[in-house]
Amino acid sequence: MMLAPGSVPFVPPGTEIDGKTVFTSDDAVRLESLPPWVAIVGSGYIGLEFADVYSALGCEITLIEALDQLMPGFDPDIAKLAQRVLITPRDIETKVGVLATKVTPGSPVVIELADAKTKEPVEVLEVDACLIATGRIPYTKDLGLDSVGVEVDRRGFIPINDHLAVLAEGEVVPHLWAIGDATGKMMLAHTASAQGIAAVENIAGRSQTVDYHSIPAAAFTHPEIGFGRYDGACGKGKGAGRRV
Repeated sequence: MMLAPGSVPFVPPGTEIDGKTVFTSDDAVRLESLPPWVAIVGSGYIGLEFADVYSALGCEITLIEALDQLMPGFDPDIAKLAQRVLITPRDIETKVGVLATKVTPGSPVVIELADAKTKEPVEVLEVDACLIATGRIPYTKDLGLDSVGVEVDRRGFIPINDHLAVLAEGEVVPHLWAIGDATGKMMLAHTASAQGIAAVENIAGRSQTVDYHSIPAAAFTHPEIGFGRYDGACGKGKGAGRRV
């Protein structure tokens, strides 16, 4: 059996989702109309991609980032170039170093912002809509893993070995493999695809592993972004191959 339960959007405390005025990326592609002004909480891959789409469609955008720089998961040089190409020329306002401590749906959506370091209130925004793009978490609840002695790690990921076999207390569980976001390696669609191919090869008795260092990061913006990642799942190292 191969497990590929994937992931779900992470919604931080203090945020209320109604799916219409305050929504996640799962809802963001199914809106019935375009809000004139959209706040996007989080400037990672998801936030940047939707800022690109919504601004191209004529929406005013406010990007809210808790860290002191935009696109914190990107190669720093790529992030600077991407900001110059994708953000500065467009109708995108940016706020860094601030937390969205409370997001209340409605008309307007009310967003309470606080200094990320001191936690002191700094501003209250009123916008037409708010996209919560604060990352994703593994969807590993209620899979019945306990019935075969498997425990997810503290972040909820399924433990696997280099051949994608699921582990229970460090030992391989017979005939059970896992791929994709739920393994916690790299939460990218093309990573899951590479894992799926490797898992099938291993099931067929042909030993194969995935070289995570050779898998590039990608943001599907216009223009698109791609860069090499040389530190596995963390994605904080610089790569040799870069493209914007």
